[in-house]
Amino acid sequence: MHPPGTTRNPGQDPQSRPRSTQYQVKTEAAEQTSINEFPLGPPPPGHLTVRVRETGVCGSDVTMWAGRHAVLKPPMVLGHETWGTVEELAGDLSPDLLGYGPGTPVVVVPPAGCGTCYNCVRGREQLCADMRFVGAQLDGGMARFLTVPPAHVLPVDPVVPTGQRVLIEPLAVAVHAVGRARLRPDDQVVVIGAGPIGVLSALVAATYGVGTVVIADRDPHRLDLARRLGLQHRVRTTGSGLLADCRGSIRPEGADVVLDCVGAQATTRMALDTACRGGRVVLVGISPPELTVDGVQLQRGERELIGVQMYVRADFGEAMRLLADGMLPAVDGLKRSRPLAQAGVLLAELAERPSPVLKETLLPG
Repeated sequence: MHPPGTTRNPGQDPQSRPRSTQYQVKTEAAEQTSINEFPLGPPPPGHLTVRVRETGVCGSDVTMWAGRHAVLKPPMVLGHETWGTVEELAGDLSPDLLGYGPGTPVVVVPPAGCGTCYNCVRGREQLCADMRFVGAQLDGGMARFLTVPPAHVLPVDPVVPTGQRVLIEPLAVAVHAVGRARLRPDDQVVVIGAGPIGVLSALVAATYGVGTVVIADRDPHRLDLARRLGLQHRVRTTGSGLLADCRGSIRPEGADVVLDCVGAQATTRMALDTACRGGRVVLVGISPPELTVDGVQLQRGERELIGVQMYVRADFGEAMRLLADGMLPAVDGLKRSRPLAQAGVLLAELAERPSPVLKETLLPG
């Protein structure tokens, strides 16, 4: 029996399928997934095939699955928080050319630009107008195999713990967000949202030695996980105003930097209210298409409103370094894994309520 909203195309049970069979979960329409099996051919010229080891599920996956993303709509094969091992190279590629070959652990780098535009030549492919994204325009990691051009993978540093490699991509988001915030050692930082990106962003800021990092959320369970991961300053929002809730943790004038890791009209307003004059508000969560801010508060207070669009490739290297250095302790609630066949059930659950763990992942088996 298959999960509600999931159909299955004919094929074998995933545990008994041959190695040459692709097994893929596709979001066919809003809130509708299908399980597809078909023979896996060799990678086309200029491509390589990755055997997926683990794929994380994030809020943007849920938004796309539900058909609520402003730009990216089904049908698509989701999954961009993916790592695996190189399975096969196309005939026109070679280990000597790439610097790695079959068996190499790699992490998927979802965006790739045209390579020639203003932003691409400056290493900012995520800002390319023709950027294509693994897990949206290109088939993603909710599959047994992933076939992509080499521009979409990076070798994983072998010292990164195997169980944490699925966190490289979301940690790269946090690294990029903190970089965009231009933190100084004496800054006071407030992070709104204790979901995966919020917690990781707060941990990166704290690891970089920022004076005070406060993470705020209305969910006590999320805040407890943040505590176990080592974040000392936590605030449960009450609705009386975040600046008031943070009293005693930051100066009365407000925080130097506020990272909005939720992405909503209410949280952006909250962030501006909490930032001091001269402070910086960083929009990390996916903002709504239309956003209203207090222009007087922004202009006369010399506050900055800073956008974040994913990451650059160098952020993946920094994320690997942080994981290799032990930034994330092995605590209960760090991760929970399910078989790939349960992807539809998991997406439906996450659309209803937040996960009790930092990261939900799928294993292709």
